[in-house]
Amino acid sequence: MSDSIQDSSEPPHPDSILRLASAVHRFRTPLISPEDHLSFEDSFKSCSEGHKSTKSVMIQADLRRDEVKQAMAAGKLPHAKLSQSLKEYIPLLNQILISCKVQPESARLDKRLLFSWCSGIEYNKTKKSSYFKSEALMFELVLSISTYALSEANLGCDACMDGDFPAAARDFARTAGIFKYLGDDLLPSWMAKSQQHAKMENEALAETRVGVCVACTSLFTAMSQQMAVATILIKPGVPNYSLVGKLCLGIAEDLDSFVSTLRSKSSIHMSRMDPSFLTLITFEINVQRALGLYFLARSLWSSKVEYGLAIAALSEATVAMRTRSSPTGRGIPEIDQRGPLQSLVSEIDDFRQHMAALLKSWERDNSLVYFDKVPPSVPSNKALKAIQMNKMEEFVLEVRDPLPLGDDGSSSFGSKKNSGSNGGGPPPPSYDAIMMDDTGMTGRERSDSDLARELDKQLNS
Repeated sequence: MSDSIQDSSEPPHPDSILRLASAVHRFRTPLISPEDHLSFEDSFKSCSEGHKSTKSVMIQADLRRDEVKQAMAAGKLPHAKLSQSLKEYIPLLNQILISCKVQPESARLDKRLLFSWCSGIEYNKTKKSSYFKSEALMFELVLSISTYALSEANLGCDACMDGDFPAAARDFARTAGIFKYLGDDLLPSWMAKSQQHAKMENEALAETRVGVCVACTSLFTAMSQQMAVATILIKPGVPNYSLVGKLCLGIAEDLDSFVSTLRSKSSIHMSRMDPSFLTLITFEINVQRALGLYFLARSLWSSKVEYGLAIAALSEATVAMRTRSSPTGRGIPEIDQRGPLQSLVSEIDDFRQHMAALLKSWERDNSLVYFDKVPPSVPSNKALKAIQMNKMEEFVLEVRDPLPLGDDGSSSFGSKKNSGSNGGGPPPPSYDAIMMDDTGMTGRERSDSDLARELDKQLNS
């Protein structure tokens, strides 16, 4: 084979593939209502009055929450600052929650706590924020953690736009780990104790639903793997075509899992998501499958074996990149001229032209030189097998010892006065001691909804 034939049949992959492979969606972050002016210090004033450590934590929690609100109110949301403020706020909030759970008789409110948030995952056609209100401290904790997750995801989007794909992969992996914690650990335990679970299902924000968080774990795992593929493609030289193809198919499977989980476990909240986002997911699933076939074809041709099979794989890839004729047909969805996918039209056209020229070159070479039989499609035993890296960074919620609550020794852990620095009765046991003692929570552990109702009664009595 002459050099001219070899050059024309093995061109480098086009730059358009990089952008198609790495296209991701940027979610808004949830927002605290501007009208939300609650204060932990004011609300827990009586039961923390005699305890310096408790009062200090309440003040710190108010300061960190104010920082979160200030970051949210900024014209251009500073995601790095928001993430840092949430990282500092979440452990304080969790400490207050644990303190109330182990000392419900002492957790008396002077002022009502009513948390008000709007969703970042749900889509509002009117672009007017709709706020969901809850008295549950767990609601505040879940929304704070999910906001931290989506803020990290936005940092990943920023890194992707800057071409720093390894950093973007880490950010998306961190986001996936946070949603895994919410979907597998925190939310199931909360919902199991909530007497309002069925009633809340239709009304609650998407970020508080198990199905949404489980689905988002798959979504951000896929996005992290997209950045891994982009990292490979941007390097100089010829990539490992077979490996890249397997990774692309793994991305498609993760995105498929995202859609199927939403449909089966949280269809109501799926219907509230931005239609253009769901179109992007459908688009990416088909693009990643097309790339899987394309890289299989490149791998076969470059190995100089099974030229006919390489042609069949490339031919299937060109079909997968066509615009589908029906919503359930094969190919990419039709692109709305006013939709976000319009920005990828030039890359789509370039990739299609590249494959058409490459296919023409290969068919010519095969008819003149190789004479290898071209099968009608790629046999299942020759297809690439998907690789799912499942890359995610484990999220661990920092747990601190409960704070003493109660007026001058009225703590539920004892009535004798303690002259220690905290004042009042004996301090509550450490968190580790509670967890080691199977009876430590007997009679004390209550659902957030029960606690909220009790505190509200105390406040309004």
